Formats: sequence, structure tokens, C-alpha cells
Amino acid sequence: KPKPEPVASPFLEKTSSGQAKAEIYEMKPFSPSSLSLSRKPSEKELIELESASIIQGSIDVGKETKDEKQWKEMKLHVDDLPGILARLSKIKLTALVVGTTSAGFALAPGSFDWFCFLLTFAGTSLASCAANSINQFFEVPFDSNMNRTKNRPLVRGQISPLLAVSFATCCAVPGVALLTWGVNPLTGALGVFNIFLYTCCYTPLKRISIANTWVGAIVGAIPPVMGWTAVTGSLDAGAFLLGGILYSWQFPHFNALSWGLREDYSRGGYCMMSV
Repeated sequence: KPKPEPVASPFLEKTSSGQAKAEIYEMKPFSPSSLSLSRKPSEKELIELESASIIQGSIDVGKETKDEKQWKEMKLHVDDLPGILARLSKIKLTALVVGTTSAGFALAPGSFDWFCFLLTFAGTSLASCAANSINQFFEVPFDSNMNRTKNRPLVRGQISPLLAVSFATCCAVPGVALLTWGVNPLTGALGVFNIFLYTCCYTPLKRISIANTWVGAIVGAIPPVMGWTAVTGSLDAGAFLLGGILYSWQFPHFNALSWGLREDYSRGGYCMMSV
């Protein structure tokens, strides 16, 4: 029920105009719903009030969204660096590579030399970290279009490309040196070949042809061969058998995974069988 309009405001009678203005300026603005209407509002006025509040709300949300999308400088803290470098080197994938290398080392004929095993372990880990870091360096513009890879350190700008390349170099040089002079030249040569194959052949081929899966399978098959050659120092039937088993396994493994990621691969422009 609308309230009757007062004849005269007692507030204005008892206070001067200056005091009234000061009091009014200090008060918070009323929302349209809290105002007491002297007459029954029409449907048109209600629609105007609702539309005005909606527009005001959308403007506020637009301002917040605009503020969130503004470019901000990301400062690198020393405490965050180990985690960032671990994601840059794909630490889980590196652990799998080292695991297959260790399996090849354990299955090779000959006595188990712990010192040689540790050198092989360390050299393979560093070589894998270097290859994965260079791979992310090349794929920044394509990773930014994929949900699976859009939060990688280089895509988000958590580290600079120069730091990523420097990290890859600092991993590749001692890693290859450990495999070449600490283990044997054949294992070191396989490590260098695998880094080259992954970064310079498989990575660019992903945007050209589905043959990249066949090349990538070779990259995954070489680590157990490196473990075998670290013990025997030669490429014999056992090394090719281990490599062939892992090479064959990667097709059903990767094709099954890529089927669920086919939309992501399509957005990134990658030529996979699933796309």
C-alpha cells in the first residue's frame, strides 16, 4: 500500500539548507527497490528500473573481466623455480623414460655395475629434460590453443624463452657427457640422436603428417636400447628386441590417448590419426 505523500518535511523545517545538504551528501545512494513510491508504479517504469539495474550489473562485470584480462608482469620467485622447471622438463614423462632405460640396463647380460647404472640414470634424465624443454620452446604458439597444454610455463609466461633454452643447454651438455665418457660412446651417440629426433624431426612433423607417430615411437623405443648398450656396449639382438617391443606398444597406447584429445589436437593444428 503506497504511503501518503507528506505535506511538509519536518527535517527541512528544523535544519538549515547547508546542514541538510551536508547530511544528504553523506548518505549512501538508495537502490531503486528501497525507494518508497508515492504512487503505484506502472509496468513500463518497472521494466526500465530492471533494465537499468541489469545494464549497471553488466557494466560492473565487464569492468572486472577487463581488469582480469589486463597484461600483468609475472615475477619469478626462487621458491617457484624448481616446480616450474619440473613442468618444463615434463618430469613424469622423464621418469617413464628413465624407467624404461633402467629396465633395459637390468635385462642386459652381464654383471650389474651400480656406478655405471647411476651414470646412465643421470645422463638419461638430463637428456630427456633437455629434449622436453626444447620441445615446449618450439610449441608455445600451438600449446596456447589446447586445453591440455595451455598452462605450461612458457605459455603462461612464468619463465622467459631464454631461461628455457639455457636450462635445456645446461641439461643436454652434461647429460651427453655423462653418457659418452662415463658410460660408453655408443650410449652417448644414442642420447644425442634421440634429442635430435625428438626436437628437430618429431616436433615439426606433428603439424605436417600423421607419420609423426611413427617417428615419435622411435624416440620412445631408444631408451631401453640405451640401457642395454650401457651394459654390453653393442647393438645386438637383445637391444633390438627390447626396442621393438616398446616401439610396437606405443601405437595402441598413443592412439587410445589421442582419441580423447582429438578436439585439442585439432585446435592446435596437429596432424594425428585421431584428427
